[in-house]
Amino acid sequence: MKVFTRPLERGALALAALSLALIGVLAGRPSFTNASHPPRGISDASVALQMARDVDDVDAILGDAPSPDREVMRVKQYVNFGFIVCYAGLYLVMSAAARRRAACTSWSGPLAIAVALAALAAASFDAMDSLAILRLVDVDLSHTTQAMLDSLRHESLAKWALASLAIALLSGFFLGGKRWSIRAVGLLNLTAGAVGWWGLFDNAFLVWAVALMAAGLMLNAVALRFLTYESSA
Repeated sequence: MKVFTRPLERGALALAALSLALIGVLAGRPSFTNASHPPRGISDASVALQMARDVDDVDAILGDAPSPDREVMRVKQYVNFGFIVCYAGLYLVMSAAARRRAACTSWSGPLAIAVALAALAAASFDAMDSLAILRLVDVDLSHTTQAMLDSLRHESLAKWALASLAIALLSGFFLGGKRWSIRAVGLLNLTAGAVGWWGLFDNAFLVWAVALMAAGLMLNAVALRFLTYESSA
């Protein structure tokens, strides 16, 4: 078992570390100017734009085209494509490792497949909403239509729902662990999923979901080694 799981563990750790690094890049420079005021208590401009309900929201977040904040948003979307690849790969690696538990528990295989499918679907919608944002930053306010914003918001809602589902499903592998630390990772995953789902209704909570999911990504990768070995003991 160890011969097969070690490469997966190393891959998970590498992808988790790279994902966290890209989250840091997304949160860092270039930064939005003081003119950017995301509405409805959403503290992150990117999340706020994904949830924009009308042209006034876009104006508050980015201003009219051209603007420095639109260029910052453009750069962050390019970085986000790299992040999408990393976290999708991380979920696939963790699912592959988790599937090796199928011989021990009848539900491990189907659960691993469900996690992978939810993560890939979330990544697909994430790519779609990033492309929509890249199109939006080039359009001035007078030509920004409600249909464009509705499409972006619906793609983003689907992404957040599926990402929350993926990490909540992943908790199933950790909540039954023999160690309290493994169960704690499962509880973190479940909490991140719950906060993400609540954020669909109160969008300000999506920023908290990002932080919880980021912490979960790293801890899942670390705990994966102990989870895999524990299952074969």
